[in-house]
Amino acid sequence: MSKHEETGPGVITTDDVGLLSIARTTLLDSRTTMAYAAAINDDNPAYFDDLRPGGLSVHPCIAFSLQWASRFRPDQKPNLRAAAYGVHASTDLRIHRPFKAGEAITTQGQMVQKRQLRPGVYNVDRYRMTASDGSLVAELDYNGIIRGATLAGPDASVAEEPTQPPFGAVSGEAIWQTDVVIGLHAGQQYTECANIYNPIHTEPSVAKAAGLPEIILHGSATKAMALTAVINQCFDADASRITRLCGQLRGMVLMNTTITVEGLAEEVVDGEKRVLFRALNDQGQPAISNGIVCGRVSN
Repeated sequence: MSKHEETGPGVITTDDVGLLSIARTTLLDSRTTMAYAAAINDDNPAYFDDLRPGGLSVHPCIAFSLQWASRFRPDQKPNLRAAAYGVHASTDLRIHRPFKAGEAITTQGQMVQKRQLRPGVYNVDRYRMTASDGSLVAELDYNGIIRGATLAGPDASVAEEPTQPPFGAVSGEAIWQTDVVIGLHAGQQYTECANIYNPIHTEPSVAKAAGLPEIILHGSATKAMALTAVINQCFDADASRITRLCGQLRGMVLMNTTITVEGLAEEVVDGEKRVLFRALNDQGQPAISNGIVCGRVSN
């Protein structure tokens, strides 16, 4: 084996396609649901006023916290060589009914696809989130690419990715936009309140060692903040109407900056409202591309 091959991601097998992660049950109590909303600076009283009729609402992106807690596969040996080359490419969150404060949600993941693409090996982990009665509440496809890797053998799949909803003519010009401030300590705030820890988001020494200019905001935090902007702009600040969130992660978001969320198209099809959006970082570069939010026209 050459020195170049030893330092690259190497060959990736499909042995884990179909295998499950641990199942983790989380109680969506007031502390947990309020903390997630605080993690993304969402000041909607629906997430904090536990005296309101109907009780607390739960931000849809709490699914990212549930996914993070259940991502482990302790009986499988991790590929440490390939891990350094992995990037989070996109997510597709499908909400079958709103999360409810006070319920227990059990989350378990499954590796459902590995495919060879030009940039490397593409993989899809699907997380199913179920209530205590066994009903499916949400599904999250968490998709990544191991850059420069080669797949051993043919593509492997136990489930297909759902198609994304189409849009009619899109001009590319924003039909609305809103700015979202990213605080100086947004990385630490999201880490602790959402229980999603990766030191590249909190410790400058680790971020620099990874080749980053400085600590960067979690991709899931950027998506959650962008979703809040869309909910407030297009769904009357009512998160319970949301049924889907898709998007591809692109540019980095740094602390103490402002991102701009832009709506590019809005359509209503068969009682479903669809919004095409993007998020730009402070350099005007896409932080989220091909963002899609779907939801009920009204409750």
